[in-house]
Amino acid sequence: MNVDGPRHYRSLDGLRGVAILLVVPHNANIVAPVTRGAFAIFTLLIDRGWVGVELFFVLSGFLITEQLYLSRRASNYFGGFYARRILRIVPLFCVAVVLGLVLVRVLGARGHTGTATPVWILLSGLFVINWIEPIGYSLPAFPQSWSLAVEEQFYLVWPAVVRGCASRLFGVTVGLAVVALAVRTVMLLAGATHDMVYMWTVCRMDALAFGAIAALLVQRWRVSDLVPRPWPWVAGALVVALIGALLTRLYANNAWATQTLGYTCLGVAFMLLLLGAVANDLRHARLLAVLRSRLLASVGRYSYGMYVFHMFFTIFAAAWLKRLAAPFGDVRMLVCALCVIALSYGAAFVSYHLCEKYFLRLGRRYFAPRRHAHARP
Repeated sequence: MNVDGPRHYRSLDGLRGVAILLVVPHNANIVAPVTRGAFAIFTLLIDRGWVGVELFFVLSGFLITEQLYLSRRASNYFGGFYARRILRIVPLFCVAVVLGLVLVRVLGARGHTGTATPVWILLSGLFVINWIEPIGYSLPAFPQSWSLAVEEQFYLVWPAVVRGCASRLFGVTVGLAVVALAVRTVMLLAGATHDMVYMWTVCRMDALAFGAIAALLVQRWRVSDLVPRPWPWVAGALVVALIGALLTRLYANNAWATQTLGYTCLGVAFMLLLLGAVANDLRHARLLAVLRSRLLASVGRYSYGMYVFHMFFTIFAAAWLKRLAAPFGDVRMLVCALCVIALSYGAAFVSYHLCEKYFLRLGRRYFAPRRHAHARP
């Protein structure tokens, strides 16, 4: 197999699509919940949609670690990586900052007005909002950016870790997963708030570490040219997820058990599912064919834009969405979620084709990993 660079795994586009389809309805939960009858299942599913963020973290840990590990001998290892990350993340976020400030000024939104400057929103939204939001410093129209900040902090540190600890990286990642669980437990025992445990990077770094572990395992498959069957990984994911669900009352958000062992079970389950998806692609199997569907792949392709834009509709179009969903009775939560998904997909589609893809092209053209002149082929 080719080990010169990361390959494209089609099933991971589908997993990314699943993640955003979990997160958007959870954040767009603005209508009165349904508590009785068959449609109360929508309330449960939407409430548990936060698990999509955990899946995003595992995916990021996998994709970034694979990219860094395979390019660790590149002459532009650090500069190329950071340039590509900047071109991927910052242009769209700048557009969103400007749009958010315009919407706040023109439309207003109760609880989301403020005097924040564009530079403050950009810098804090990308780097520190996950640390300061739990203590009361939120951003107008950008409450979802905390997870972006977690990933940016990961991007800042992880390249040096991968290059400096390449020979013992597996042990480092396992250690990080154990430390994250210990930190969450100690923080909760010491009286930390649930939001702190939910947003602080030291508490969520195990999901990124599980993704990194998966990347290292896949590299072993690629070097040995021995790819296991996907079904044992998928079955293992289901078993671990079920164990976590039993321990945490179906991953009830902010529950003590969820924020300790629950996060760990989810991270392991998503890691195993990811490995099953990659094995499925490498073996051209049909087990997870749904993840390679055009619909999920398309949603996954635009997931970053959907994540950035969906809160604009939830905040600024809340009254309109509530009126639209009200006549649908017990399915109103589903109607509202579908509306926000459609609107955010449309916004992400436009932003990708008018803005993002050109910056991505620049990254691939000018900042792709380059081998040292004396490096072995």
